[in-house]
Amino acid sequence: MAIITAPSQTEPTGLTARIYAQDIDDLGYVGSHTRVLALNPEAYAAGDALFDAVSSSMDKRRYELVTLAASLGLQSKHCRLAHGAKSLEVIDRDALVRIARDYESAGLSPAEVEMMRFAEKVSTAASSMTDADSQRLRDAGFDDREIVDITLAAAARNYFSRAIQALAIDVDPSPLDDELQQALVSGTGRGGSYRGPLDRAHAHALDWLDSLPTRPVAPARTADEIAAEIDSALPDEGADDTDVVDRLAAICEPGLMAIGSGRFFGWVMGGTLPSALAADWLVSAWDQNAAMRFATPATAAIEQVTGRWILELLGLPAGSAVGFTTGATTANLVGLAAARKAVLDAAGWDLDADGLSGSPRITVLVGDERHASVDLALRYLGLGAPVTVAADEQGRIRPEALEAALENVDGPAIVCLQAGNLHSGAFDPMQRSIAAAHAKGAWVHVDGAFGLWAAASPRYSERLRGIEGADSWATDAHKTLNVPYDCGIAIVARAAAAKTVFGLHTSYIIHDDQAPADPYEKVPEMSRRAREIPVWAALSALGRTGTVALVEGLAANARALADGLSLLPGVEVLNDVVFTQVCLSFGSDERTRRVSQRVMADGAVWMSGSHWRGRDILRISVSNWTTDADDVAASVAAVARAIDAEA
Repeated sequence: MAIITAPSQTEPTGLTARIYAQDIDDLGYVGSHTRVLALNPEAYAAGDALFDAVSSSMDKRRYELVTLAASLGLQSKHCRLAHGAKSLEVIDRDALVRIARDYESAGLSPAEVEMMRFAEKVSTAASSMTDADSQRLRDAGFDDREIVDITLAAAARNYFSRAIQALAIDVDPSPLDDELQQALVSGTGRGGSYRGPLDRAHAHALDWLDSLPTRPVAPARTADEIAAEIDSALPDEGADDTDVVDRLAAICEPGLMAIGSGRFFGWVMGGTLPSALAADWLVSAWDQNAAMRFATPATAAIEQVTGRWILELLGLPAGSAVGFTTGATTANLVGLAAARKAVLDAAGWDLDADGLSGSPRITVLVGDERHASVDLALRYLGLGAPVTVAADEQGRIRPEALEAALENVDGPAIVCLQAGNLHSGAFDPMQRSIAAAHAKGAWVHVDGAFGLWAAASPRYSERLRGIEGADSWATDAHKTLNVPYDCGIAIVARAAAAKTVFGLHTSYIIHDDQAPADPYEKVPEMSRRAREIPVWAALSALGRTGTVALVEGLAANARALADGLSLLPGVEVLNDVVFTQVCLSFGSDERTRRVSQRVMADGAVWMSGSHWRGRDILRISVSNWTTDADDVAASVAAVARAIDAEA
């Protein structure tokens, strides 16, 4: 329903009255669009003059076909129905039904099809059009004046239809029969039946992204509330695709966490760079199973180049296997699976043939403050609970304690180190720890879900000195690098070690022993989306200097938050802020919990609670590329309000 109040047919005078009279002559009534847009009669008349100037230089059939194609691209019901009726003056009704449903297969001449493709693209992707688009019209027999006329006709339709859509003007009843109306409203163009749902998804996506700077960060509704509202039996009959998209957006919007907000600091969840988000949309549209080089060569090539870029950025060994997983948990599993195979091979045990039962026991040593995903990966691999090694007050493994623990190991061993403590952000002492592990023949795996990216920064890489000497590494791209969920990265220095674990030969998979490994030979998935493409897009958009600036900017904002919050009464910053993590206490555990709950209830920011070194804390993880000085100030103010409420 239009939000604009328009005068009735009997009220207008002057130019508006003449505009109304023209509609009555043409339609028998004054159209809803006329009554709204004629509130500015001079602009309306100018628009009419533009249409007259364009259409008068074109054959009427050509003009109506261009208009139908342009309005199809716009998904404009108003113009499709209105010009469907006008097209009946020059196009047979049955032919028009076929054109409305799919002009590509409606029996039109090749020139007319090319013209309609061009007009539709003016409505859907004008900014991406090049000389090649015009050349196709030339090749179809159109001269330059005709190409300009086609372009102007399509562009003029955009001007008028966009205004109608923006003002939510009602669609008037149509005199056309039901079949023709349905064909015009539901017809498909070059995007097929995808156009309508994707246009709506695009609109909802932009609405969501536009809301992030100002919306409350916390969801407005709980999972239980939403589930109770939508819980019903599966319907017998399906719904219109576009309506499904609209309903989905309406259902989900109140229950979405604004993870992409610059004021979201919960857990360790990154935002999304524009290039990476756009690339991820293409990944879904292309729908490639990115596991095999032969089947999906484009994604395999992107993966190959992206992997090399990552190794160069992080200073890791050239030639390492780089695989793309669901996240760091699976990336840890990849590294530890390669480790399991390698250390058992070294002990003379054939894991592939004989399994784990009866094998030499593998001792896995971990820091006392390793992330739980390491334990989870060990459980998946049947390696049992690890041996814990003492950590210092910042959660770093103590190298002297590791050396002592290694002295007690007899048999195959794996050492897990950490690049970025979950609470403090601190890094294990890599060089000494790796040397001690290798001296005992142990495999060294590094869990660097968010902190491994510090190796890209000249300012922070010294904290990871020696990390290139490890045997495998795990990180996330959906944290520090800010690509969409989900994307982890598994890196194994000896590429053959990964391939021996995940490689597979079957009669239906085409192998080239001279080519690089297939993507599925580096991760535990034979079917997966092309996660490497958003990573390629992010790194292409950032470049080396931009990636360094991203990493260092996150750390700088963490430092700024710590500095600002430390000035508030009763606030204690518990960790040395060495990277992107900040841990706060507000006194007693009880008071810390109350203040934390008030911060989250306030909604302006999101910081998650945790428990560290015997104390309840409020934890901040700065992981979003959009966080700026205003977000930092707003976040400090939100915590100050929560503290004041305790007074």
